[in-house]
Amino acid sequence: MVRVALTLLLLYLVFGVLIPSFASYEDVWDALTSLDPVIVILLAALTFVVEGCKAGAFALLIGPLRFPDAFLAQESAAVVSNTVPGPSGTAARYGIYRKLGISTEDFATSYVVNSSVSNVLPLVLPSIGLALLSTQEDVPGAVWTLALVGLGISLALLVLAVLIVRSEQFARAFGARLGRFLNWLRGMARRPPGDDLGDTVVEWRSNVVGLFRTRVLGLVGLFVLREIATYLILLASLRGLGVGAGILTAIEVFAVYTVVRLATLVEITPGNVGITEALYISALNWAAGGREADAIVAAVFVFRMFTYLGPILIGGVCTVLLSRRFRRAGAGSAS
Repeated sequence: MVRVALTLLLLYLVFGVLIPSFASYEDVWDALTSLDPVIVILLAALTFVVEGCKAGAFALLIGPLRFPDAFLAQESAAVVSNTVPGPSGTAARYGIYRKLGISTEDFATSYVVNSSVSNVLPLVLPSIGLALLSTQEDVPGAVWTLALVGLGISLALLVLAVLIVRSEQFARAFGARLGRFLNWLRGMARRPPGDDLGDTVVEWRSNVVGLFRTRVLGLVGLFVLREIATYLILLASLRGLGVGAGILTAIEVFAVYTVVRLATLVEITPGNVGITEALYISALNWAAGGREADAIVAAVFVFRMFTYLGPILIGGVCTVLLSRRFRRAGAGSAS
């Protein structure tokens, strides 16, 4: 209840206080209704590319999982993850995969590999975006600090992953040290110690090393395409609502996208609703020098309509299709 109350308070502060300080909702609505149908079709197509990349990653990692099934599961889980707090989407995906005949081991391995690779890109992208932006204008030191911290974390995680994959001895030693540290934290909280993580990390290594070696390039390609398509949704939303290159260049938009992507890597509200909108509006208005504020707010709403509400709408259809399929399968097995 406390988390729900805090979420509602946050949404009120964002949509009731922060956003109206940039533009009136009436002017935003006028901008939204002026959107060209061709832009709407383009945004819808890019949304399916983004969601297809997410589903394709799991289809690539799980041999028995066909892409159509992966897409149905991805979008059905998105309905839950974008509306229910906590790791609800992961639980929903697991339940669907089990009904599709995917083993718990395959799900766990694919989830770990998928998360490991997908979370590295948002850590790396800000350094690229800001390096490009620095060719046009000065970048505040605080923004550079955020980007460099993200790059440093990603490099450290990459080195750690390589060492674990290359050496079983290192994997066991790392797991043992991590386990001791976690047990120390549990002791501080007066909780009983957990199991030794040395064997757990070694087992994880044996499960994922093959996938990393054979699928990592394809996986990285899918995630790069996903990030590019998501950025293009933001850029097309801005251009479609009249925010031209004279106000925000493509590089400026990309730099804002990468920084906000990193800042919202950890979800606080379902789909980071409210937080994402506030960060994009603030960052884009800062980059634009306060010009075209109404159009920028409207563009962020359009962007979120396709990247946040879009998967919910697609997922609603996918949930119905899966429910009918599972009911037919249940009726067939019963007879």
